[in-house]
Amino acid sequence: MYTGTYALAVIHRQTVGVRGMGLLQVEQIRETLQEVLSEHSVIVQVNQFRNQLNIILNKPPGTIAHYAALVDLLKSRLGQFHLDDIDRIKIIGRIQGSPKSDWEEVIDLRPTPLVSQPTYASSAPWVVAIAAGVVSLLVIFSYHMGQWQQQQRMQSLIGTASSRQTVTLTDYKWHIEGGAPFLVGVLKNYSEDSFRLVQADFELFDKGGQRVGQVSVQVYGLGPEETWHFREPVGNLQAVRARLLKLQSFL
Repeated sequence: MYTGTYALAVIHRQTVGVRGMGLLQVEQIRETLQEVLSEHSVIVQVNQFRNQLNIILNKPPGTIAHYAALVDLLKSRLGQFHLDDIDRIKIIGRIQGSPKSDWEEVIDLRPTPLVSQPTYASSAPWVVAIAAGVVSLLVIFSYHMGQWQQQQRMQSLIGTASSRQTVTLTDYKWHIEGGAPFLVGVLKNYSEDSFRLVQADFELFDKGGQRVGQVSVQVYGLGPEETWHFREPVGNLQAVRARLLKLQSFL
């Protein structure tokens, strides 16, 4: 059972949340995230609906986006913004111009509510006064605890993103040059480790969609934050497209 003081605190928080961050801050977030993903073929959109911040990653048709790796990059930068009015962040991946999403992830920033014992009415005025004082202290404590929990969630989110960053295939495509097929693309090491070998294995398919072989891209020696642009010839002339099968990195 909520007391009048606690109910007012909840209403105040909801009012602040609905008011939102403002278009200027939303645009600043969009520009920052777009800069973070400048090496990737995605266009970032950001909007706010009530207490939810929506981040849409639009990829061009025919390209591949590794959304999990992209989201890790976004998480590492979201912590620099004051998101006091935001309860959830929803990240959506989709083909540019499509109304349907290919991928979604929701980050819940709401603090875990504190469970308090019910307050019972009493005929003694001093008991009522003490109970009211205790409730007021609980409301204040709950508010500050909620703020602290939200900050801890964002720090944990950033830390998790940093620890998960590794070597990713940021982009690749099928390329014909002089009548011969090639696989061209980009490998990026987002970690602080140096890898002695990075290997990307691709499946090859013919015009009928049947698997006709496999080709591997190998990079020897990829240091921290380094990028490798590869151009791998495909000897199988029946193949017309490729799909990533497995990406491995060895220390």
